Amino acid sequence: MSRFYEADQKIQDLAAKVVYDRFPALRGAKIKVVMDSKPKVDKLLGRMTFAYIKLANEVEKFLSKSGVNLNGLDYLMFINDLVWELASDKDKLRIISHELRHAFVDEEGDYKLVRHDIEDFFAEVELNKDDPMWGQALSTVAVAKFEQMKAEERAQKKATGQ
Repeated sequence: MSRFYEADQKIQDLAAKVVYDRFPALRGAKIKVVMDSKPKVDKLLGRMTFAYIKLANEVEKFLSKSGVNLNGLDYLMFINDLVWELASDKDKLRIISHELRHAFVDEEGDYKLVRHDIEDFFAEVELNKDDPMWGQALSTVAVAKFEQMKAEERAQKKATGQ
């Protein structure tokens, strides 16, 4: 089974809605949301990466061309499926919005990526001032669930002698 799989239509639609509502400059961008089943945990900080976005490279652009999408994809957004499963609807919106803050259009109309202003983005901090610790709370739950799943897997292997 592949680590990556296509996000369902509900997730794609949510991403499109966030683009439409919050990121008018990105309305023409071709963005594909992909689910990633491999959690990335920073053990030192005890935090999990929720998602990341990248510019599509030339091969990805070529492979994603179609009759309706002549130039291929502009961005690929990867979302950890465990985090997504545990996230509230509001947190799902926050995750997508955060990743889209990395995307922008330069003066020539080219799509680019930017780094964080701070650990987050000032705009996202302002949008989430009602729950500033949402990310830490979700990360704590996700890391705990991941560790539980790993322990259960180890116990299963031990029980079956693998």
